[in-house]
Amino acid sequence: MMHEKIAWSNQGCIASISSDGHSVSLRNLYCNSATGLWVLSDGEEAKMIALSHNGYPLKHLSWSHAGTELAVTDILGNISVFSLGHAINRCTVSRRCALGAEDNLSVIVGLAWLNQDRSHTGPHNPHLIGDQPGKNKAALVTITRTGIIRLIYQGPEGARWVEFRGELHSISTAAELLTHATICADKDASMLIATYSFSKHIRLYRARVEWSRQTFMIEHIKTIGDCSSPKQDADANELPSSLPYPEAQLYHLEMLSPAPDPRNKETLPPLLLAFFCNYPHQNNPASIVNEPWTSIARWELNCTKPTLHPSFSQLSSKKSNAPTSSELQTEVVLKRLPDISVGNVVNTVQQLNLGTTLAFCSSDGSVEFRSRPALDLLPRDESSDKVSGLTQVGLGFPQGDNCLHAALSPNACAVVTLDDGDMASLRLMQMHQGYLDSPLSDDIMEAVAEAFVIQFSISCSGYGNYHDDLSATMQLFREQNLKHADSTQISTFTKPFLSDIHRVISLNIDYSGDVKTENYLKNGMHQRTLSMQLSLGDRGSQQHRNLSSKVAFAILQLRWAALSFAMGLKLSTIGTGLSGEADLRRTETVRSFFGIIAWTLSLMNFIVDELFTLAAAIEDTSAAENGSPNHDMLASKKLNTPALALLFVSQSRLLCKYNFRFFRGLCAEIAQQRSQDPTWRELGSMFSRSPVPLASFEKLLAEVDSNVRHVYDSENIPDAERKDIETNMLISGTVHRRLWPAVEALLTKT
Repeated sequence: MMHEKIAWSNQGCIASISSDGHSVSLRNLYCNSATGLWVLSDGEEAKMIALSHNGYPLKHLSWSHAGTELAVTDILGNISVFSLGHAINRCTVSRRCALGAEDNLSVIVGLAWLNQDRSHTGPHNPHLIGDQPGKNKAALVTITRTGIIRLIYQGPEGARWVEFRGELHSISTAAELLTHATICADKDASMLIATYSFSKHIRLYRARVEWSRQTFMIEHIKTIGDCSSPKQDADANELPSSLPYPEAQLYHLEMLSPAPDPRNKETLPPLLLAFFCNYPHQNNPASIVNEPWTSIARWELNCTKPTLHPSFSQLSSKKSNAPTSSELQTEVVLKRLPDISVGNVVNTVQQLNLGTTLAFCSSDGSVEFRSRPALDLLPRDESSDKVSGLTQVGLGFPQGDNCLHAALSPNACAVVTLDDGDMASLRLMQMHQGYLDSPLSDDIMEAVAEAFVIQFSISCSGYGNYHDDLSATMQLFREQNLKHADSTQISTFTKPFLSDIHRVISLNIDYSGDVKTENYLKNGMHQRTLSMQLSLGDRGSQQHRNLSSKVAFAILQLRWAALSFAMGLKLSTIGTGLSGEADLRRTETVRSFFGIIAWTLSLMNFIVDELFTLAAAIEDTSAAENGSPNHDMLASKKLNTPALALLFVSQSRLLCKYNFRFFRGLCAEIAQQRSQDPTWRELGSMFSRSPVPLASFEKLLAEVDSNVRHVYDSENIPDAERKDIETNMLISGTVHRRLWPAVEALLTKT
């Protein structure tokens, strides 16, 4: 039976089913604005989900790969789909469940979403199954207790859901009814399916979807007979034969797709895992097992092609119908691997890193990470010259309380558990206790930073681009290990991380030349890196942000303003009588931008005011040093102001110029036919009250841009060094030494 009661989506929403099955709660991670700490929100009941199932208890839920659709099933096999892409903790019905007969023969024992995004498929990520008519539309496959396979997908128009079905095999006896099923994708765009029945048989199938005919092509591969629970090997040899040995039950069945072998450049074949779990029998005094345990049975699926004796090739020259080696059908061979014993009841299994790592969440609250080839625990090796992940450098989950269900975050650095009272608890990865007794060395901090860079880069290449769990974990690391560190030690962690995420994802941040702003706005990587930079320096409203965080916050707001202007108004059509004119006739459209315009004007006035303050500080220190200018620019750090950085970082300068082009267009409209409209008069008053005229600030931007280009050209700074300069200014919030002549000209001559 499928029994996943809590799941964490790639968009960050955490959905959970109550213990009585009559409600679904939605939660999220959020940063407390007062303390700056990441916490788990209170559960908000999604009443629409329970109502759609007409009161039948809910059994299982599953998120799509994109994290925007949630499939929910009940005890009778009814399935509904909800969309959560519009607002946090708000869902809309995407597919209503069709209530069927009130029996348990339609219970869903297997469910899997299809990955229809072609940009995330490849030899080691084979989720694309067939050629669905509606590209990038939601689709899922279900298997019922009677062996019926259904494919439910969203049509090309996006509103109507289509369904067709097939049959894995005919059910003739009650023993053949299925209890578990698992589905994964193979490299040839087919599905591998494994089922487990009351007769304790595992059957393997290969299914292909024929979208044109709305049907399945199903091939039975193998049957594994008598798959009863394995015994606990460690104690089996010491047990008297007269004592009853408890029989574990199959708790979970998992089929893993082909994956890259981390030990070499080969490909790991599909792997079938069967988790047999046993709880101690408290009411049976004769029971010999007093502790829970899990035994994992493993089968490796290898495809082999039979070979012919060389003499058969001679026959083929005489008989045209004689088979050749290439014409022989490929055979699937199952290889039984040694069983693995775990001293807990594993209640959650999650695949990580393209299926090369498995995470086990157990009933005692522990979380383990194991490598796929041998299911060995991932070792800690902080002395290694190579960094492979968070676990290797010493991070792990602290021991938690007993739980019934658990869900790992998209980046596997946070876990939410549910106990028998529906209480949700959040735990974050942290350094093991041995590292907390003494300050961390610079080498360990750099290794931890590189591990976070690896995880951030992996998340950027996947669905959702969700980083809140990563931000929360990095914040906890900072609070536990860097709270007594000085600024140099802190920069040993933050600077390498921020610098390397730009390097690893090959993000261009030098926009000092002639660059189209539209190209910058289309690149979502800038928003992700800036959000992470903001998070690292944000400690709540009770403490000031550092310069790096302030610069990131301002650029994110400028970017949001530019996107809002670009989507809401068409600059190229303002005043031309085209479609942009039609938008401007709607006063509510113009009024919706008042807040963004007011904030941008306030930022402009702030920058100019800070420039005057810095100029006065430079003049005072220059006089004290016999007219020598203060080349250290310590005034900027002392005042903790991002004014200089916002002018000299090319991203913010580009966005300012882009936004002020919109302002020029709006001012032109105010001066023309809109002067009698109250909304336009209010907007004109907003511009006129600004202490700094728009034209003066645009001239200032142009002058800074010209001075920066002059420095780059006159000193023949190559592109690679220019990128390093821009990166350094962005993540530090201070102007680079190579641009100090331009800063001196701005503060002393402008």
